[in-house]
Amino acid sequence: MQPDKTLTRKKGIFQKSWITWAFLILFPPLGLFILWKQKKYTTKKRWAITAGAAAYFAAPIAAGALMTAPLYYSHQEFTESFAEEVKALKLNYKLEGTKKEKETITSLVTDDVTVIENIDESGKVHELIMVGQGDGQDIVLTMGLLVSMTNPDLSKKEVGNVLKELRLFDESYNYHKNETSIEEGFIRYNLKYDQTAGVIFSVSRVN
Repeated sequence: MQPDKTLTRKKGIFQKSWITWAFLILFPPLGLFILWKQKKYTTKKRWAITAGAAAYFAAPIAAGALMTAPLYYSHQEFTESFAEEVKALKLNYKLEGTKKEKETITSLVTDDVTVIENIDESGKVHELIMVGQGDGQDIVLTMGLLVSMTNPDLSKKEVGNVLKELRLFDESYNYHKNETSIEEGFIRYNLKYDQTAGVIFSVSRVN
């Protein structure tokens, strides 16, 4: 006697493959729970799917954390990074006359170039500001130094391209009336001129 097809047990909605994949894309934690509950795939394949889903779920979180992280976690970390980059580039710079206030730490690079660290209550550095007077090469070198520090994967040529995109070498560009800003690897660089302060170059993370 043939079994009555009407009595065949139907699959529950959570037993269907498309439901599992839908949740893996839309809400990975629930999708993974269903995946392991179904036991439809081999253990090896389930682990492979789990790893992929975990990476998919974590990627935007990691990217968000990266964009909101400080440039440096302390003044000491910044000064160590500065010293290392100065040594690598064979420059004769060091941070001197450091003065700390509630929200800023100010240091002299040369008599004409100052670097300001904007810090939060815990001392994390969220922005670097270079202020330079005159037209000396120390301004250009310090700007390149800060780009290299905050984007260590860039080559010397790529660092030069960042400065070029800021129109630093464009003699026809009027900094007295304009300012430029570019983004490179989650870092924003801004260049402008102030009649009183001089050249102002700022570095911060993209929010």
